[in-house]
Amino acid sequence: MLNNMIAFSIRHKWLVLAAAFLVACVGAASLRSLPIDAFPDVTSVQVEIVSTAAGKSPLEVEKLVTYPVENVLRGLPGLTQLRSASKYGISVVTVVFKDGTDLYFARQQVSERLTEAREKLGEGIEIAMGPPATAMGEIYQYTLDTGRETETPAQLTEMRTLQDWVVSPILKSVAGVGDINSFGGFIKEYQVVALPDLMTQYNVSLKELYDAIGRNNSNVGGGLLESSGEQLLIRGLGLIKSAAELGDIVVADRGGSPVLVKDVARVREGHAVRQGASFIDGKKEAVGGVVMMLKGENSRKVVGRVSEKVAEINASGVLPAGMKMKAFYTRDTVINSSVATIVKALAEGSAIVVVVLYLFLLSFRGSFVTIMALPLASLLTFLAMRRFGISGNLMSLGGLAISIGMIIDSTIIQVENVLHHLGSRREAEHRDKAVADAIIEVRKPSIFGELIIALTFIPILALEGIEGKMFGPLALTVMLALFASLLLSLTVIPALCATALRPAPDKESPLLTLAGRLYRPTLAWSMAHPRKVLLAGGLLLAGCLALVPRLGTEFVPVMDEGSFDMDTGILPGASLETSAGAAKKIERILMEFPELETVVSKTGWTGRAIEARGVEKTGFLGVLKPRKEWKTAKTREELFEKMREALAVIPGVVIGFSQPIQCRIDELVAGTRSQLAVRLFGDDLDVLTQKAAAIAAVLGGVRGATDVALERQGGQSYVNIEMNRGMISRYGLNVSDINDVIETALGGKSAGVVYEGDRAFDITVRLPETERNSLTALGEIVIASPSGARVPLSVLASIKRVEGPVQIGRESGKRRILVEANVSGRDLGGFVAEAQEKIRKAVPLPEGYYLTWGGQFENQQRAMKTLAVIVPATILLIFLLLAMTFNSLRQAVLVLLNLPLAMAGGIAALFISGLYLSVPAAVGFIALFGVAVLNGVVLVTYINQLRAKGMPMEEAIPEGCKRRMRPVLMTALITVASLTPMLFAVGPGSEVQRPLAVVVIGGLLTSTALTLIILPVLYAYFSRGERPA
Repeated sequence: MLNNMIAFSIRHKWLVLAAAFLVACVGAASLRSLPIDAFPDVTSVQVEIVSTAAGKSPLEVEKLVTYPVENVLRGLPGLTQLRSASKYGISVVTVVFKDGTDLYFARQQVSERLTEAREKLGEGIEIAMGPPATAMGEIYQYTLDTGRETETPAQLTEMRTLQDWVVSPILKSVAGVGDINSFGGFIKEYQVVALPDLMTQYNVSLKELYDAIGRNNSNVGGGLLESSGEQLLIRGLGLIKSAAELGDIVVADRGGSPVLVKDVARVREGHAVRQGASFIDGKKEAVGGVVMMLKGENSRKVVGRVSEKVAEINASGVLPAGMKMKAFYTRDTVINSSVATIVKALAEGSAIVVVVLYLFLLSFRGSFVTIMALPLASLLTFLAMRRFGISGNLMSLGGLAISIGMIIDSTIIQVENVLHHLGSRREAEHRDKAVADAIIEVRKPSIFGELIIALTFIPILALEGIEGKMFGPLALTVMLALFASLLLSLTVIPALCATALRPAPDKESPLLTLAGRLYRPTLAWSMAHPRKVLLAGGLLLAGCLALVPRLGTEFVPVMDEGSFDMDTGILPGASLETSAGAAKKIERILMEFPELETVVSKTGWTGRAIEARGVEKTGFLGVLKPRKEWKTAKTREELFEKMREALAVIPGVVIGFSQPIQCRIDELVAGTRSQLAVRLFGDDLDVLTQKAAAIAAVLGGVRGATDVALERQGGQSYVNIEMNRGMISRYGLNVSDINDVIETALGGKSAGVVYEGDRAFDITVRLPETERNSLTALGEIVIASPSGARVPLSVLASIKRVEGPVQIGRESGKRRILVEANVSGRDLGGFVAEAQEKIRKAVPLPEGYYLTWGGQFENQQRAMKTLAVIVPATILLIFLLLAMTFNSLRQAVLVLLNLPLAMAGGIAALFISGLYLSVPAAVGFIALFGVAVLNGVVLVTYINQLRAKGMPMEEAIPEGCKRRMRPVLMTALITVASLTPMLFAVGPGSEVQRPLAVVVIGGLLTSTALTLIILPVLYAYFSRGERPA
């Protein structure tokens, strides 16, 4: 059938070429509409649940909110993990589902369970799901720029109001946007500040004041009124419209005179007590937002739409004069950079391939036919990618880049053989037959070779978790490209050969002539001294395998995103003012580095589920200038180290460096922003803290440890007001009476809402700052009893300062504390092995306490376990395909022996280049196996053909090697040439592709030598007494 397809393509060559042109046009159109992204979405299916319990401590939040929510969520279909963090007034529960679960199905299941949870939670606890987006959806960040050097609190309140009620709704209307998370500034509210002296004078309690506001702030419907054949709707309008109206509300009647709110309280427009702040470039406070993309959307398109909408907002006059939206981080920057890196590698690799082709073939027409396979196969691949929903990203386009040489391997074999046959048959009338004979002669090895290469990528699809999502698109793209190349080799390439190639003397390249002169005596000597050759090969293999323990291991090399994410923390209990002051100082120090374009900090909680920080923590996002403009450092690691040294002048600050996408992936997958996390599980918070501190101390002493940080769970100061029930009952009061006063007077309690058009602002009742700024002041707060007595709080309760937890982490139903670290200057696997041994000896754990290792190390361990199955499965698959190709187990084993020396070359190349054994390197070995086998198939098949024609084996081996030296060298060197640009690429994404390229190049160099020198020796040994099939 395949021979008939080739013959048909040659007979109807113009029809085939016309069809190819049409398909290429469709492929070009698919490329234009192909979704482009920087990175495949590697996040798991997650649902965030954020609950607020105003005023409650982490212990109370854990007990009253987190634990009940976790309980109702257990047993959900597809649930794989529950993580939670309980902080002051906030509970964040992360529900992780198995891969493949539909996000909206998962959200529906969680929503149904939360209905049950709400019934169990107390009053005042609000619970909601986060948007259908993940932290990987942070595609656009901006600030509102006024041009002023400083911003007053009133100005910051106005800016935050515009951000929340003007900018955010407009951006939410953009297709693909899931949410807008605002940060910075002050949230406006109407404040009723009760004045104790006046309240005493008028004998008004806080409860009366609070209730009066609630009773005087509503609208009602009065039904219908029919009049003169007309139906009228009756409405009672009583909503408060201004601070003046709020002040005129009657609270009580004293002696026939009304007591108004303004008589006993100051009524004003102000701002809520905030738990977060933001600065920019160490100069002034900032107000802005983070655009969150819906999961599954294409970030490049969404960023484009958001940028257009921002430009529209800036030009439309929606914002006050002088105020503009200014982006400081956009995902399309890293998208364009990473795609440019791959496109450059594709272009350079293709150019090198063209040159190498011509140098080997010395035929312009032959080189043209061969190279045409590359754009045609690429366009067919883009068409298939569009059809199967594969986006164009760093990994999928990288798969196309590494397959350049593989795509034209079969074409090289075909064109080279056609040129040889046409050189032997100069009669023009025999040209089509010569082309058909030449292609059919090499059809079996070329087609089976490409099939073998393609099928070796199938096991990569078995990778799980983040590595599966990362390298799955690469494997699929390579397979699609190879199948496209296979289709072209049966249709378009035969048609092009019959159209473009002419009978001419088969010229040999000077390079091949030189190679032949060196190769023939080498081959003759090898055939005469088989034991020495095999011994040399064995020693080479053993030497390279001995390097494996010295390679070091890691999960995936870190990609340079052109920006950094830095987390800092000071001692728990620090005020927002203290923490924000430190953040501003850090920004100023960072901005002294000429490599930094801008830096924005976010201290405390911004209201986002994924960044529920305490006020003692600050996150920084720094945007770096292009590498060519750097002055104080040459590498990212060197720059980070210098920044650490510069920031060491600030005492008590713990620092951790990462990158925006990298840290989001780490956080979403493992619950930590660092490369490595030690999770310590147990029940007692004091024991957890003590043991975790010991682990952190040991971890910090391991070579390569940087940014070691203990997740602080203790050290928060609390003021406990413990009720004296005897005194409370003596005055005829209830505990709820005391709690109402504490909640309202101290924390501030919302008594309603003021609507300004479509904007809504809380009305908050509280005592003035001077009445609640010390323990003594708290004790003097007066509580009215039913009898009219006014009792100080200190009489009804004891007030004391105590230490407690700042947060409580939980995972899989157990309390846990994290020790985080990054690793620099050595491999992750070796670091963890050393750290595990030292911690095991130095930190004994009590019964019921245990630790696990997470972060990238956890991903690496899972990936390596899967690869330990996948690689042998790949080799077995290759063996079965070879056995089918040759109908001989002996010859299948013979060609399979290409793999050990190919692997040896890959190992040696990793060692020499200083790279670690990682998942990309492992994928490189899998790709190498297929390419290495192809050359063995080509050589052994031709020797078999010569023997089948009656040539003795002693003559067939050297003759076959001589004849197939050119295609073997060409296929190997062209693959090497096409990957060479990846070795020297420096753009974002090159770090991930480089280990793969190093392995394939190093392995091909050794496997080519094996194919041309050792394989003939082994063929003679394996084929004694066996007739070729």
